[in-house]
Amino acid sequence: MAFSAQQADEPWITATPRVCLHDVPTTLKAGGLPPHSPVTLSASLIDEKGTEICSCAHYVTDGAGNVDVRTAESVGGSYEGVFPAGLLTTLAPAPHEFQSHRLFRRNTSLPWKIQVSVLNAHQPPGTKAEVMAKVEMERLLMGPGVRRLPVREGRVRGALYLPPGDGPFPGIVDMFGSIGGLMEFRSALLASRGFASLSLAFFDYDDLPNTTENLDLSYFEEAVEVLLAVPEVIPDRCGAVANSRSGDILLSMATLLPAVKAVVGVSCSTLALGSTLIYKGKIFKQGYDMDQITFEKTNRGPWVGSLQQQFTTDNPAMIPVEEADEDTHFLLAVGDDDPWGFQHSLAPFRERMLSHNRHNFETVLYPGTGHIIEPPYNAFNYQSFHRHIPTKEHLTKGIIFQWGGKPHSTCTAQEDFWRRMRTFLMNHVQDESPWYQQYLTQYTPKKPPN
Repeated sequence: MAFSAQQADEPWITATPRVCLHDVPTTLKAGGLPPHSPVTLSASLIDEKGTEICSCAHYVTDGAGNVDVRTAESVGGSYEGVFPAGLLTTLAPAPHEFQSHRLFRRNTSLPWKIQVSVLNAHQPPGTKAEVMAKVEMERLLMGPGVRRLPVREGRVRGALYLPPGDGPFPGIVDMFGSIGGLMEFRSALLASRGFASLSLAFFDYDDLPNTTENLDLSYFEEAVEVLLAVPEVIPDRCGAVANSRSGDILLSMATLLPAVKAVVGVSCSTLALGSTLIYKGKIFKQGYDMDQITFEKTNRGPWVGSLQQQFTTDNPAMIPVEEADEDTHFLLAVGDDDPWGFQHSLAPFRERMLSHNRHNFETVLYPGTGHIIEPPYNAFNYQSFHRHIPTKEHLTKGIIFQWGGKPHSTCTAQEDFWRRMRTFLMNHVQDESPWYQQYLTQYTPKKPPN
C-alpha cells in the first residue's frame, strides 16, 4: 500500500515534489514509526535493459518517530551522513546484477519511476524485507511541451530538442565522448530549461563511421548550420557542450567556427586524442598517439590510463584555443579526483590563453569529483563497461574503466555546474546575440509609463 500523505495511525512516507524534472531536488520524509528505532529507506527501479537498480540508507527515527532526509544522518547502507539526495545519487546495480552497468535513460520520453520504501530495521541493498510504506517518484527528462525531432539532414545525425513555444531559443550542440552512439538525456533537460539542444552523434550511430580514427570537422560545421536554420533558434550564434574525448572537437569548433560563441567542456580533452582532425580537406591537428599511454589495472579491478603527462602547453596535439575569436567564451570544468588526469589540462589551457592576452574563459575544479560530471541527481558512476577505446587491440573489445570521485561531493559539483553552465550559455548565446537584441526591440511590447 502506498502512502502519499501523512497518516497518524500507520507508517507513511512522502516525496516532495513527487513528480518533477530530474534536475529538481526531492525531499523525502517518513513517519508514523516507533521513536528512536532503526529503519531503512530503500530506493529501487528497473531500467530499460531490465536491470534492477537500488540504494538504501539506514536511519534511526527521532523522538516523534520521523525521518527527514534533509537533517537526519544515515548511519549505514549506500551512504552515511546527512545527504538529502543520497538515495538518488547512490543508485547502483542490485547485488545480483552486473556491477559495472551504467545507468542512464535512453528513451527520454519515459520518466524515471523510482519506488522509495520504508523497511523495518537496517536492511542491506536489494533486500526483499516487508515494506511498511512506499511512494513512487516520477522524475522527468522532458518537461511539458518539449519536442523531440529526429535529425537526419545531409550527413548530420542526431535529435533536436525544442522548448515549448515559438522561440527564438538559444541553440546548443550537445555531444558526449568515446561512449559513441547518441546520448540524449542532457539535451532533453536543456530543452526543458529553455535551450534548443541538438544531441549530436559523431560515430557508431546509424550510417556514421564506427571509429574516431579520422574526424572531419566539416561535419560539426554542418551540424551548426542545421541547428541555426531551425526557425525557433536564434540564427546568428550558438553554444556547444561536450564531454571527455569529444573535447578536442568542441575546442576546434570554438577555434574554427565563427558562429560558435560559447563552449562548455566537461572533463574535456584539450588535446586531439587518437584522431586526425581534418577541416576543409586539410589536417587541422594530428592526434596524440593513444598507444603511447599505459593502461593499468587498479587494485579495485577497473582500468585507467592517465593522460596527466600529456597536458602541456607545447604538446603539438593541443588545440590552438588562443586563435578563437575574442568574443568566443570558454567554460571548462573538471574533478580533482579524475583518475584519467584531465584535471591537469586546466593549467596549460589557462597559460596558453593568458599568454595571448585572452581572458574570455572560466575554469572550475571540483573537489572529490571524478571524470563524470552530469546533470544533478543522476546516479554516481564510479566504474562502467566501456566499448570504444582507440588504442591497443586487447582493449578495443571493451573493458571496465574507473571514473573516480565520491558520491556526495560529485552530487554537490553537479548541482553547482548545472546552474553555472546554464547561466554561462544563456549569457553568451542569448543575451549577447545581436539578432536577439534586435528581436527584443522589434517584438517585445514596451511597458506603459506609470
